[in-house]
Formats: sequence, structure tokens, C-alpha cells
Amino acid sequence: MTDKKTFGSFIKMKRIEKNYSQKDLARMLFITEGAVSKWERGVSYPDITLICDICRVLEISEHELITGSTDMDERKLKYEARKFRVIRGTWFWIPTISYIVALLTCFICNLALNHTLSWFFVVLSALLCAYSFIPTFTYFFKLRKLLVFTVTSFSSICLLLYACAAYTNTLFWVPTACIATLMGYTLLFLPMLLSETRIKIFRVVISFVLTFFLAILLLQSIHVWQQFMLMPAIKMTCYGFIPVILCSVICMFRFDSFIKAGICTLLGTVAYYFTGHIVNYLFSLTENHYKIDFYNWEQYTSGNVLFIILLLFLLVSVVFIGIGIYRFYKNRAVPSVDSRA
Repeated sequence: MTDKKTFGSFIKMKRIEKNYSQKDLARMLFITEGAVSKWERGVSYPDITLICDICRVLEISEHELITGSTDMDERKLKYEARKFRVIRGTWFWIPTISYIVALLTCFICNLALNHTLSWFFVVLSALLCAYSFIPTFTYFFKLRKLLVFTVTSFSSICLLLYACAAYTNTLFWVPTACIATLMGYTLLFLPMLLSETRIKIFRVVISFVLTFFLAILLLQSIHVWQQFMLMPAIKMTCYGFIPVILCSVICMFRFDSFIKAGICTLLGTVAYYFTGHIVNYLFSLTENHYKIDFYNWEQYTSGNVLFIILLLFLLVSVVFIGIGIYRFYKNRAVPSVDSRA
């Protein structure tokens, strides 16, 4: 603690700033006026049990009281924290009140015009959906805010879709729309949600695998109300997801990033090049875009361009893998030199 004179001057300065007399301060601390006078004259220190009460009454921190000086950094942090709380409260309550006013207005109008509640439920679900994004339901939760936002926003979107479908008597497409929305949420939010768990190393793989199964489920839901060649579509989906899942598995391993980039580029390039063949085979098509003739670009433009793209990306993958192998052996050689030294 600072010397008694400095400490007493600081107490006096803060007391005057609060417009308190020595008698007022003594009354609030349940001590005698003489004790306050001794502090300010530098005769004695206050009892240690009074430190918290002094800080509360004079609105200072324990650090400021002990050092006998104003901590500007801490006061700035407290000011910014209070300012943030005010802005956060304003950001929450202004949209909330606006939504409530809009909801009540639509409720009254729907009853007045139609004598029943019909399109009001569409408005209600739309406002709930908007509320889940701005200002969001996370205001009411201290923990797991991302999980709360994910669940509430997804649920509100599905509720809005159902309300619109019920109002138009076309419920058949709702499961398809909800599954498609869930696919987007799985790709966007699931890796972030799993990043704080023990299986975070598998988060990207899990995300792609679940998205794959949701894609299969999406095709089946569409097939319920729109007939098409389901099995070829499922096989085509498998063909598209296999390279993506393999790349996510490769990225889990701890080896040179250039090697991983080269392998992923190689897998993606091969999968892209043969996509046309797979489509023709699965859907019994006869179109052939892979014929190559560099002397006749007018008729073989597609095949020539695809082949050039294939060669370029194969070259890129080989360069990446080569750089990665060079870096790997270079890093292995460095410790052996140090050990000999």
C-alpha cells in the first residue's frame, strides 16, 4: 500500500468528487467521523475489513485504493464494458419491441378483415424467423450460444416453411425444403459445434458424411412427389461425395500440407474429368464430350478443353506433391545435421 499521506489525499479527493462530507462517508461506512479524518490526514490506514465497503461507496477499485491513484486503463475498460452492455441492450430491445408491435398490428388486422386468424400465422412464423437471426434468442443464454443460434434459427425456418405451405395447402414440399436447409446447416455449423468436443479432429469428415446421407434422404423426399430415376441419381450423388469425403479424411493426417493439397487436387481432377462418363452410363445417354482432336477445335472443343484442364491440374497436383516430398526430406535432414554438430 502507498504511504499514508498519499493514501489520505486520494481518499479525500474521491470523497469530494462524490460530494460527500466526512460525516456522510463515516455514516455510510458505519464508523466515526474521526476515523475518516485520520485517514485523510495520513495518521492511519482503514481496517482491512472496510476496503470493500470503501471501494463500493467511492466507486473505485481495490487496486486504486491500495495504490492511491486512479487506474485509467481499468476505468476505460469498465466504461467500454458499460457502453457495450448499453449497445447490446439497445440492439436487443428495439428490434424486439418492433416485432411485438408488428405482430399485434397484424393480429388485429387479420381479425378485423377476415374475422379469423389465417395469414397471421405466416406473419408470426416470419417474425420468429427474423427474430432468430436479429437480435437472436442467444440473448437469454450465457453458454452454448452457437448451439442455441443453430437450433433456433433452423427451427424457425422450418416453421416458416410449414406455415407458408399450410396457408397454400401445399405441404408436400416441406420435408424436402427442411432437409435441404439442414444440409446447409450441417456444412456450415456442425464443424464449428464439434470444434469444442473430443472428436474435433473428425469434425469435417463427420460433416461431409452426414451431408451425404442427407443428400440421399433429400433425393428420396423429392421422389415422393416428383418421379425421376432415383437409383441413378443416388449413385451419382455417391460418385460426387466420395472424392470430397476422401479429401476430408486425407486432411486429417499429419503430413506436409503440400502433399495433402496435391492428393486432393488429383482426386478432384480425376473425379471432375470422368463425371460426363458416369452421367452417360447411369442415365443411358449417348452424348460424348471426350473426343479429342486438336486439329479440329470447331467440333471437338469440349473434349479438347477438358483434356487440357485435366493435364493442367494433374501437373499442379504433381508439383504440389513434389514440393511436399522435398520439404519432408529437408525437414528430416535438419535434425541429423544438428545431432552431428
